[in-house]
Amino acid sequence: MGALERVVLYARTARHLRWEQWVYRPVRRIQSRLPARVAARCGFDGAVAPALAAAVQSWGAGDVEARLRRADDVVSGTFRFLNHEERLPSIAWDRRPVSHLWSYNLHYFDYALDLAWAWRHTGDARYAARFVELAESWIRGCPAGRGDGWEPYPVSLRTVNWVYAVLLFGEGLGARPREAILRSAAEQLAFLARRLEYHILANHLLKNVKALVVGGAVFTGREAARWRAKGRRLLRRELFEQVLPDGAHYERAPMYHAIALGDLLEVVSLLDAAGEPVADAARERVRRMADAFGVLSRPDGTLHRFNDSANAGAPDRRWLDALARGAVGQGIPAPAGVVALPDAGFHGFVDPANGARLIVDGGAPGPAYQPGHSHCGALSFELDLGGRPVVVDSGVHGYDGDPFREYARSTRAHNTVMIADREQSEVWGTFRVARRAAVRVVTAEPAGGGYRFAGACTPYHDRSIVHRRVIEGSGDAWSVTDVVAGGAGAVIRSFLHLHPDFRVERDGPALVACAGDVCVRIEPFGIEALELRRGSREPVQGWYFEEFGSAVPAPAVEMRIRENHGRPFGYRIRRVGRR
Repeated sequence: MGALERVVLYARTARHLRWEQWVYRPVRRIQSRLPARVAARCGFDGAVAPALAAAVQSWGAGDVEARLRRADDVVSGTFRFLNHEERLPSIAWDRRPVSHLWSYNLHYFDYALDLAWAWRHTGDARYAARFVELAESWIRGCPAGRGDGWEPYPVSLRTVNWVYAVLLFGEGLGARPREAILRSAAEQLAFLARRLEYHILANHLLKNVKALVVGGAVFTGREAARWRAKGRRLLRRELFEQVLPDGAHYERAPMYHAIALGDLLEVVSLLDAAGEPVADAARERVRRMADAFGVLSRPDGTLHRFNDSANAGAPDRRWLDALARGAVGQGIPAPAGVVALPDAGFHGFVDPANGARLIVDGGAPGPAYQPGHSHCGALSFELDLGGRPVVVDSGVHGYDGDPFREYARSTRAHNTVMIADREQSEVWGTFRVARRAAVRVVTAEPAGGGYRFAGACTPYHDRSIVHRRVIEGSGDAWSVTDVVAGGAGAVIRSFLHLHPDFRVERDGPALVACAGDVCVRIEPFGIEALELRRGSREPVQGWYFEEFGSAVPAPAVEMRIRENHGRPFGYRIRRVGRR
């Protein structure tokens, strides 16, 4: 970390925001004038390019038909991000046609890879011409250091996507546009190298580091050598900080785990191709990360959506499996029996024979200094029965400051207990967390041919209160037993969220929910009132966010105790025949 970054990090940590205003921003304005001169001293390394191109090609296109559809849309001027589609015959890069995050996606240029793979599979020159048109339009429309496109995160994604696209297109791009695109990429990397996101850290800094490593491998010259050296040094530091010993990414969100895993596997593969392989200890940590992803995702590729996680927001599991086999010599496993990521706090049990799968979130809300993607989901869980998701986490809708963002982070959006109508952790805004719940796992082990998890959570607002939870069972029958010690007289609410495919009917004091060939009976005990909501707006309750920008009404059960007396309560879930 450079001297300037250390000053800024200290300033922000100590909340001396005037330092940022007086020191950081003026220096950045000066530095924004430097990249063009620096980039002029960088050249494209033609000697190593064929090996890097072969590495990128070896990763494969993934779902070719989907790439061709997206590429055809982009050729026609149609862009779809976050489940929102816009027709943009020409792009005003300095405007936000939808939202900040939607514009970020436009600036990422992920679609450059769709165009490149479409060209490789069809040979159609339209795809190459469209990539050149869009890249040159961006260069003209985004002066150095100005606008969303020059923020470090989109710079990191775009430069890597441009480099990969140039390697995939090869001679399919004309010499002049290829040179212009690479010159701009070098200019952006020079800007990025002086603007790493030390103030955000986590997945943002990892993206910055990946861009430096990729740029350092592709370009030659003294400046590129600095990127390479700095990138490799930070890569090792961030790898062993961000990836816990059990292999889980420390933000404890399966979506960001998948994103980080993809980034690290790509870097390992490219460094191998460039003749600069990573050390064995680093490769082993990435291998553990691939193992952990087998716990955090199902064999069909869907994610367990704890914290800020959504399907389609991360690389596909099949693609990661193939990439991992090439980069670290093993794919993504399909675990069975007791599973555990003890450093992250995820525990559970998988029975492939009958399709039962339980994963419990028994970990801290996130890294102490960067909990922005954490939710109030301590001791929440997801449960599959008969190979179908039954009890699910609500997921994440987006990062705008709207009611769905507040809901997705709240205690009531998770399969856990809310005490005295207060959140488990002190969350506000879009990414802010102050005082946090304290969580610990007591036991997570086989029990009588099945499995038993026991954990405890103390909410931020009253450290004398302890919520204890036991989840136990096997196969098609599970029980959840809760006890709240302390908080005498407080209202207790226990929430249970079912997949939106399920239709729920009351059967006396119980509920019966059916979807496809799976029916379950939910039998509450120790409660005083039960309420079922689906797609409610006031309050927001009963929503399932499969992907960013998608909100589907889903059954949400609220079980209530008006005054806590410290007695056990909970519910039993068992699979039954169709009614």
